Amino acid sequence: MSNRFKNIAPEFEIPYYEDTQKRTLSQKIKKIKNTILMLLAYACPSNGLRIRMHRLRGVKIGNHVYLGMFCFLDNLYPQYIYIGNNVSINAGSMILTHFNPMKQYAPILKARVAPVVINNKAIIAVKSILLPGVEIGESAIVAAGSVVENNVPDFTLVRGNPAKKVVDYELLIK
Repeated sequence: MSNRFKNIAPEFEIPYYEDTQKRTLSQKIKKIKNTILMLLAYACPSNGLRIRMHRLRGVKIGNHVYLGMFCFLDNLYPQYIYIGNNVSINAGSMILTHFNPMKQYAPILKARVAPVVINNKAIIAVKSILLPGVEIGESAIVAAGSVVENNVPDFTLVRGNPAKKVVDYELLIK
């Protein structure tokens, strides 16, 4: 898998839910802008416009990417989403880069922000969910309805909740 995003990490303390409600004016304006662009992109019938709107939000998107309708790309930290070239993310998929539980759960659940990296030629099938901190390998396939909580190696098909390796098909491709 790619090493180009290995050292990406937020440079701030991760807030719990209650703390996210205490925002500065510029943070509030940024969240409103991100929300409007995300909602417009969510149901936009044009793939090109969807991609442009997400790029305006800070999502890093490569060339020749298909981003299906009704995809939810994290609203609070879109700048931690990295999508390579020739990637297909199909309708209804979710990419989450943060987890902000209530403070009462601090002893058992840690608030966190972590990048999600989707490498070149990967396919994310309909209604899949990618959780914070995962990397999808080059030419990897995430089957429909899967919940990915761990990295997916290159040339691997995963499916299920949680997603498990079904087959490694590198020899078939090369």
